[in-house]
Amino acid sequence: MIISHRHRFIFLHNRKTAGSSVAVSLSRYLGPDDLQISAIPETVGESIPLTTRVVTEANAMAFHLLPVARLMGRKIYGRVVARSIDHAYRPHLGRKPPHAPAAKVAATFPDAWENYTKFCVVRNPWDKTVSDYFWRIKGIADPPRFDTYVRALMAGDSLNGIVPLEFHDNWPLYTVDDRIAADHVIRYEDLMAGLKDVTQRIGLAWDGWLPRSKTGTRKAYARKGYHEMYSPEMASIIGTLYAKEAAAFGYTF
Repeated sequence: MIISHRHRFIFLHNRKTAGSSVAVSLSRYLGPDDLQISAIPETVGESIPLTTRVVTEANAMAFHLLPVARLMGRKIYGRVVARSIDHAYRPHLGRKPPHAPAAKVAATFPDAWENYTKFCVVRNPWDKTVSDYFWRIKGIADPPRFDTYVRALMAGDSLNGIVPLEFHDNWPLYTVDDRIAADHVIRYEDLMAGLKDVTQRIGLAWDGWLPRSKTGTRKAYARKGYHEMYSPEMASIIGTLYAKEAAAFGYTF
């Protein structure tokens, strides 16, 4: 999530919609007072300077130890800043500040919410769930099967922390009382054109650069398309879980 006072926009970061890549790209245009909560390690990894506000607030939360963390390399520095900002905004934005519900963002930043352009990216929920599954099982020696993961998602079983029960649904991240609160919704399937359009609307001279943040976790056979991962039962479960989002944007299996 990003709040830019310089360009008067709020980027609402939906999960598994290239949000980290978008946040990193946009971070290059932020002013000193702008707040970036999403993709801080990835931004640091690209050697993009963080805003003065982010560094100042993170340093205060980290007991003014950021200069020490910086000496330990970009990877550790990025993680320390991200964790510090995360903890600073949890009391206001909830457990996952980078993916804060729209209602909490509105309550925490009422002036910006009322006056700035809000936008986000959405993705076909069947495709998004496959992407999320591979992200959640990366590094696990004996991961659950995809059908086990989907059934657990429906049953409210975290499978010992693998299934992101509290934040798997993007719908609350850009809606308030089931009404879309974003002024512009970009489809993941048309990401570049959508970003170009929105940045033009907000007067940001975006150059089209988009890093490939958080990619490479989906196995080769799944890159052919998400359909191959599903049985009719699994497809039906996803349709039930994300019925509001599917209906709002005409997504189908």
